[in-house]
Amino acid sequence: MKRLSSILFATLSLFALAFTGCQTAPTQIDRGYTAPAQPASTQIQWQGADNKAPAANNASNPVVSPPRQAIPATPSRGSDVIMRTNQIKVTKRVLEAASVGGSLKYRITINALDDVNNVRLTETIPAGVQFQSANPAASLAGSNANWNFPSMRKGQSQDIDITVKPTTEGNHQICSTVTVDNAFCLDFFAGQPKLDVVKKGPQSIELGEEASWTVTVTNNGSAEATNVVVTDTLPDAFTPTSNLRQPIGNLAPGETKSVTYTAKAVKQGNFSNRAVASYDGGQTGGPGQSQVASSPIAVVQSGIRVRKAGPSEAYVFKPEVFNITIENTGDTDLKNVRITDILPKGASVADNGRGRVSGNAIGWMIPNLPAGSSQLIRTEIAATRKGESTNTVKVVSANGLEASDSVTTNWLAVPGVTVSITDSKDPVRVRETTVYSIQVRNQGEFEPVSGTVTVTFNDKIKPTAVAGDAQGTINGQTVTFPRTTLEPGKDTNLSITAEGANIGPGRAVMNFSADFLNDPIISQETTNVY
Repeated sequence: MKRLSSILFATLSLFALAFTGCQTAPTQIDRGYTAPAQPASTQIQWQGADNKAPAANNASNPVVSPPRQAIPATPSRGSDVIMRTNQIKVTKRVLEAASVGGSLKYRITINALDDVNNVRLTETIPAGVQFQSANPAASLAGSNANWNFPSMRKGQSQDIDITVKPTTEGNHQICSTVTVDNAFCLDFFAGQPKLDVVKKGPQSIELGEEASWTVTVTNNGSAEATNVVVTDTLPDAFTPTSNLRQPIGNLAPGETKSVTYTAKAVKQGNFSNRAVASYDGGQTGGPGQSQVASSPIAVVQSGIRVRKAGPSEAYVFKPEVFNITIENTGDTDLKNVRITDILPKGASVADNGRGRVSGNAIGWMIPNLPAGSSQLIRTEIAATRKGESTNTVKVVSANGLEASDSVTTNWLAVPGVTVSITDSKDPVRVRETTVYSIQVRNQGEFEPVSGTVTVTFNDKIKPTAVAGDAQGTINGQTVTFPRTTLEPGKDTNLSITAEGANIGPGRAVMNFSADFLNDPIISQETTNVY
């Protein structure tokens, strides 16, 4: 048994190489013709004791080395058998030796010295040796174990671990046949333009104004984009004021160019303005195109109105109410609306409406005036001189909207008025008459004034007739002289005839009321009836 083991170890430790095909087929390039690559095939034999490998033979005349007489020797674990071409290097190494009935383990390592395709390895298992297993798994066909690797890149390696079992004593030879297909490759890179478009413009614009958009095109691809054209598509709310199709030439990878478009807003509403960039040589053979870039925009119509209200006629030194109404008549919120109330000469501010008085003006500022809203400002102004004066208010918004309004007031001089009422006879008997004399005097020197004289009698006196500078009316116990005009520095004289009605103190109460008076002037006369 020891002799059998020694002979088997000696057989497995001796290797030689024999080629069954050409290692590498030469390649010729002549006037555009490339000779087809020929497969390379190599056979590695585990051989006799002289430990010499046969010379390589070309593929057209394969040669298998003749068997040689084995000389038993003591093998060493890890001894290598190596085959090399200019494309691959194949190494066989014993990992674990074995005697009859044991498991012999060895490894085949294929190293790619260049890019190769269809690497095929065939292990021919002789009689007296039984194939047990392999990693990676083999494809078995008769006495052959086969492996196929579709491609190997330069520098890549592949290990194949094989386990066999000797079943008979003697010399055994396990031959490897390795073939490859030549790989003759042309490396090239095909780039692709990629245009990214960004469109920027105003978010809103006033109806009738001109908007401007900037379209920026960047080539973020790997090839030059040629004959780039930017096309802008306007909604029907705009009339173009520039060319909507603008060429920008070629764009190298990483390059950016911009164009500008302008258009006039002719319709209110919310719209989207779109732009796209195209170039020659798209993937389908036609023009290439970027994604659509859009810019939303609202066409609005802002509006503002101001109204000033005040008396058409007033008296000097008497404060009058003036109202200012600011209205946002548009569809956009207005910011920082400034109001300036310009006062006429000789005006005196009694109530500034919480505004700021500066010289002959009062100012306010409304930070935000929403669309459709309004604000009221109330002031009180007096005049220090008589005559007509105009009060003007102006408003200006942050976006440049302006409006103004005015009110004209005729300021009248304040008259001084005195009144009196006296009876002609006192006391009187029942049914006896007496005459009440009424005098109203305008002590002013400039302006006539108008007022109303009313005399009310109690039940002891009954009015019967009226006379004087103004026409009066009797209504029961009340006598009225409407619209009595008082000339400057003049008296107005009126008279009422009355008779005693009932015994007792009769009383006549006179009231003079006018626009310049907050309260009427009152005078009264008492007449005894017996």
